[in-house]
Order: sequence, then C-alpha cells, then structure tokens
Amino acid sequence: MRSAPKREVERMLSERYPFEVIESRIEGMTATDDLKAALWLLAWSEQAVAKRDRTINEALTLAGRPQG
Repeated sequence: MRSAPKREVERMLSERYPFEVIESRIEGMTATDDLKAALWLLAWSEQAVAKRDRTINEALTLAGRPQG
C-alpha cells in the first residue's frame, strides 16, 4: 500500500511540476523527517541527469569554499 504523501508526490511528478514546487510541498507536509527525506529522494531521482549533475557540482563548489 502506498502512502498518501507518496501518491501526491508521484502525481506531481507525473504532471511535471517543477522540482522546486514539489520540494516546497514536501517541506510543508505534516510528516516525519524520515518520510520527508524519502519523498525528497523520490522527487530528486526523477530529475533530468543534467539538472542533477549541475546541482551537485554547484553544491560541491559551495562546500569547498572556505568559511569565515
């Protein structure tokens, strides 16, 4: 049996909502942090490879900058 939040994310993905909209919806859900993380991974896994790679490279660049 699939959870209602999972069905909602799957529906949003099938209707091609932008990732940022799905991400915002997940954050607004009344759910455990573990469920939110799992739903985020579901949404993230459906993003185009080029977009995922670009986002990963941007995050790695930011993480490599000295702080302070």
